[in-house]
Parts: sequence; C-alpha cells; structure tokens
Amino acid sequence: MKPIDLSKILLPYEDKWVALSEDNKKVLGVGDTLEQARKQAEKTKKRFLFIKVPPFDVSYVPSTR
Repeated sequence: MKPIDLSKILLPYEDKWVALSEDNKKVLGVGDTLEQARKQAEKTKKRFLFIKVPPFDVSYVPSTR
C-alpha cells in the first residue's frame, strides 16, 4: 500500500478533530471536539474516520511502555 501524505489536507486544522473520507482525500467534518466533527461528518451521509491533528509546535514520540 502506498503511503498517504495528509500534511497538506490537515494543515489548516491544527489542534482540531477531523473527520476524513474513507479514501483520506476529503475533510468531511472538523471541530474542537470529537462530537463537533462527528455532527458535521454525519450530515454528508458518507463513511468517515477520525484523526486528532496535534499542535504543530509540539513533538510527539510514541512509547512502547
């Protein structure tokens, strides 16, 4: 599977919840809370998935613990 570069589509949504289309090409909803993003996305009547866009001034290092 080819990697998907979400940086351009998610750039305007720093520190927000985003509902993406199944193909990861369209933003179907956005909000400060998951609930706000869900409500917008449900209006489209399409399948979606959520991602929390982190603040861009913070580094994230996953831990295995």
